[in-house]
Amino acid sequence: MVIDESLILPEFKKLFTVIFGFDQKEFEMFLSSFRIQNVPKKEFYLKAGDTCNNKAYLNKGCTRNFVVDEKGHERILFFGFEDWWLGDFDSYYSGNPATNYIQAIEDCELIVISKSDFVSMEEKIPKLTQWYKYKMARSAGASLRRTEEMKTQTPEIRYRNLVEKNPDIIQRIPLQFIAAYLNIEPQSLSRIRKRLGEKD
Repeated sequence: MVIDESLILPEFKKLFTVIFGFDQKEFEMFLSSFRIQNVPKKEFYLKAGDTCNNKAYLNKGCTRNFVVDEKGHERILFFGFEDWWLGDFDSYYSGNPATNYIQAIEDCELIVISKSDFVSMEEKIPKLTQWYKYKMARSAGASLRRTEEMKTQTPEIRYRNLVEKNPDIIQRIPLQFIAAYLNIEPQSLSRIRKRLGEKD
C-alpha cells in the first residue's frame, strides 16, 4: 500500500528534496518503499539483542532510547519526537545485536524502510548514498554535546536546556523518565522544578 504523501510530516520531504536534492519522481519512488508501522504506548520498536534491520521515521508520537547497566538500571540516552529517526545505528550497519531499547512513550506512527529496500533505493537514487555521512555527522555531534553536558553542566541547567528545546516535554514525558535522562533521582528533579516555580 502506497503511503499518502499528505499524511507525512513536511520535514520528511524537505530532508530528501532540499538536503539530498531528490526531484519529485525520485521522492515518490523512495516513499513507495516505506510502510506504516504503529507502535502502541509502552510497546517496543527495538530491544537490545535484536538486530536492527530497518530505518524508521517517527511521524507521530514520542519514544525513549535506553540501555540497561550491569546493575539492571535503565539509563535513558535520549527521547525521540516527531521528525526523528529511530534505530540502533551500529547494529544496522554492522549486523551486530542492538544495545539499545526503543520504547514508545505515546502511541507512535512510524514509516519504516527495510535495509534491503534502502540498499535498492541507493542503487536507483545515487543521491541517497549521502545518508551515511549525514547521519554519522549528526549522531557524532549529538553524542559529543550530550557528553559535554553531562560533564560540565549541573542537572538544573541540563533540565532547563531540555525544556527550552522541547517546551511540551513535561506534558508528554513522565517525570521519572526525565529524571533518569538527567541521571538524578525523581526527588531531586522535584526540587529543581520547585526552585524554577514549576508544579509537579
